[in-house]
This record gives sequence, structure tokens and C-alpha cells, in this order.
Amino acid sequence: MHAPVTGEVLCFIRRHGSAPASGSEFNSLALRLFAFQFEKNVLYRRFCQMEGVLPSTLKDWKEIPAMPAAAFKELVLTTFSSRKKKRVFRTSGTTFREVQGGAAIRGAHYYETLAVYDASILKPFQKQVLLGGVFAFYFLMPSAADAPDSSLSYMMDVVNRVFARGRGRFYVRKGKPDFAAMLQDLIKERRKVLILSTAFALKGFLDHLEEKNAFLKLKLGSRLMETGGFKGRTHEIPKKTLYRLCAKRLGIPVKNCVSEYGMTELSSQYYSTGGGSFTAPAWMRPMVIDPRTGKECAHGHTGLLKHVDLANVGSVMAVQTEDVGRMRGKGFEVLGRALGSEARGCSLTYERFLRSSG
Repeated sequence: MHAPVTGEVLCFIRRHGSAPASGSEFNSLALRLFAFQFEKNVLYRRFCQMEGVLPSTLKDWKEIPAMPAAAFKELVLTTFSSRKKKRVFRTSGTTFREVQGGAAIRGAHYYETLAVYDASILKPFQKQVLLGGVFAFYFLMPSAADAPDSSLSYMMDVVNRVFARGRGRFYVRKGKPDFAAMLQDLIKERRKVLILSTAFALKGFLDHLEEKNAFLKLKLGSRLMETGGFKGRTHEIPKKTLYRLCAKRLGIPVKNCVSEYGMTELSSQYYSTGGGSFTAPAWMRPMVIDPRTGKECAHGHTGLLKHVDLANVGSVMAVQTEDVGRMRGKGFEVLGRALGSEARGCSLTYERFLRSSG
């Protein structure tokens, strides 16, 4: 049986999928969820105690201690017995720092229920990506059948089932993209198209078009959603440059290019359009943290991104990343990955916690 707070979060997401939530409403639910996670997640409780934070001492969601994203590689962070897991999503383990001695170190996020996860996907995707349009869906990423432990592939299966009635086409199978088949299908396509791809695969497809000297003019109103970055596997190019290439080779204007920012360690997603700032759904709050002090940076100053995601009901809602960013307008921008020393500066308590637990 799921905790009552799970139902509260699910109702909050459904209620505010298209409408903002007041700061007081978010704060109240975040503090109740923190009290639940403090009680039920033993490892997180010990971490909070080392930070000197108890539910009775908190008045503001910003004070909720954030677990480093790296903790998902080393700990089982759940509010339930892992034997009751419904699904486990794992990080790709493809960045240089995650590969040691030839073996990938992969983080794991355990779920007792996927109801909250599914709900967190739908309204933001509909509002930020679809904009009320009807499209032929082209997925340049593996399906959940091909990548069962990928949170991104699971998300795309939900999107395909709900918005494309299961008719979307996947062009990555067994880890290999089929650019030739996708090109041929796009040439014949007469409907508006929505291409959903990782940035790495998208750059590969654009390179394929360049090799073939191909210039597509997809139907007016076609759109693109890219995600995932390059993870050190190829020469990274600026997002706006990538979008200009999409305009040139696909006929999709920059204003119709959407970027999704998500992590295996989170249950919700941010979106930006045309290379602008990432904005949050009502149940998420981003922060930028000074790694030297652990305090929130002033607006526009650079630091490490921290996320509070109420949809992370069964693990920890506050996650400290190693992504460098800054607040910009009503959202934030991602500037890259932190150097090792910067990341460690924001997780000294966590390092002491690991030593005490060893």
C-alpha cells in the first residue's frame, strides 16, 4: 500500500499540470513529503541528521538537504523495501568520469509505483512540446523494449502510447540508429512531424544528411524535441548551432526546437524552446548553489544546479547535481559539467556520511 503523501503529490500534479501553484501550497506539500522521506528513507535520514536538519526545524523547502546525484550510484535510496520495486531506471554510465577500469558505474532509481512518474510526464509534454498539434512521431532513440532500464525510453513509450496511439516509429534498435531508414520515411512523410532524439543521435542524423547532401522540407509546423547532451562521445556543439542545422537540413525553424532536461535521478522534466531558459512544472523548483558555501547563488550568478522534485516520492525529492548553471529570467540555463573540486565542495557532508557508513 502506498503512503498517503503519494496520493497528495499525484493530486497536486494533476491539479497543476496546466496551472501554476502558489508558493505556500508547494512549500506545505514539500515539507510534508520531507517529513515522510526523513521517516521512511533510513539512509537519507542519517544524511539529514549529519546536516543537523530535522523536519521539526524546517520552515522553507529551500532548506531541505539535497542528496548528491552520485549517491544513486552508491546507495539504494528508497522509502520502501526494494523488494517491492515496480521498476528500476539506471543511468547510462557513459561519461568519462563514470567509467573506471572498463566498468561503468551506473546509478539506480527505484520506483514502488509509476503513477506519479507517468502523471509528471503528460501535461508538461503536451504544453511545451505538442502545443496542441497533431504529428507523426519519429523517435531517434530506443524504445523501452530495447532499453528497459532507461527512464528516457520509458518516457518516450508513455508519450507514444498516449499522444501517438502507439503508432510512433523508433529508429534506434539494439543500440544502433538507422539513419537511412529514417531519411527515407521522412522523404515520404506528408504529415507534420515531431522528431524526438538525443542530441548525440540528432547530430549523427544531421551528419548523415550532410553526407547525402540531403535537404528536407518537412511540413510547416513540424517540431523537434532533443535531450540528453553529448556525454563526451563526440565534439559537442552549441545548442543554437544544432538548431540552425535543423533549420537548414530539416526545415524545422529554431523556434520549433525544444530541449528537454531530465535526469534518471529525477522523475520530472524541464523544457526550453529555441535555446531559451529551462522552465519548471509546478511541482519542481530549481536552485543554483555556490559549491564553496552551499548557499543559494544570487540570480544570474553561476553555481551548481539543485532540483527539488515532488514527483520523487519514493526516493529523495532534493537532488544536488554536478551540472553548472545559472538562473536566467524565469528559468535557468545549463552551462556544462563541474570540475571535480567544484562538485566535491558541494557534497562534503555526503563524503563524511559515506566514511561514517563504511
